[in-house]
Amino acid sequence: MNSIDNIKNIMSKNNGILLTQDITKNNIHRQYIKILEKEGVIEKVARGIYVEKGKNVSEYYILMQKYKKCVFSHNTALYFYDLTDRTPINLDLTFPSNFTIHDDTIKIHYIKEELFELGKIDYKLEDGTIIKIYDLERTICDILRDRNKIDPQIFNDTLKNYLKRKDKNLVRLYEYAKKFNIDMILRTYMEVL
Repeated sequence: MNSIDNIKNIMSKNNGILLTQDITKNNIHRQYIKILEKEGVIEKVARGIYVEKGKNVSEYYILMQKYKKCVFSHNTALYFYDLTDRTPINLDLTFPSNFTIHDDTIKIHYIKEELFELGKIDYKLEDGTIIKIYDLERTICDILRDRNKIDPQIFNDTLKNYLKRKDKNLVRLYEYAKKFNIDMILRTYMEVL
């Protein structure tokens, strides 16, 4: 199998997406990317990310590739879980606190390294790509922790909508709340609702 066929094979396994890191891992020279670009087989959508010509790749996936150590969170996660009908203006991404990111196009949140992985899951998008996002209960904890920075209407609707869900896990929610030291705050809101 020649290098072009290897690249096409990599792309077919990766839903029509090619990352330069995949080329490097497979010891294929990067010149073949330029060849495929000139032939109109692939196109560049972001630094180090190429797709089959005409394929749409979500901005969520592109951000995941740009910022390998990030998780979609807060309002963006609420949107994915249908807990809000408002499309986020800026996408919310959480990073470990030992990272420094400067990007005005996203809303950046930092968390201690030991809490960064808590509730992180893979989420499959409609285009078949996978992103990292916090699970439902971690998202509720993030919203509770930032309750003073969030529109009160979104905050209240989120909690009410969460409680109506069949897939909610109150045990996990309270476990997470304890780790974030917001279990008393959670209990107060749950009693009110």
